[in-house]
Amino acid sequence: MSDNKQNTGKQDDIRVDLNDPSEVEYLHRQYPHKTHEQIRQAVKEFGPLRKDIEKALKAG
Repeated sequence: MSDNKQNTGKQDDIRVDLNDPSEVEYLHRQYPHKTHEQIRQAVKEFGPLRKDIEKALKAG
């Protein structure tokens, strides 16, 4: 089932969908020193939880 952007909830706040370019772009705007590819790699390596991804992006 596809994600309905009009119906956001807690899951949208805590997870990053790697297949959604707008979510990768959102993280890129928060971490402009990281490339889109570095952000995608962080999601692949640390999983979909936003807190884990942001921790990795801040550290590296």
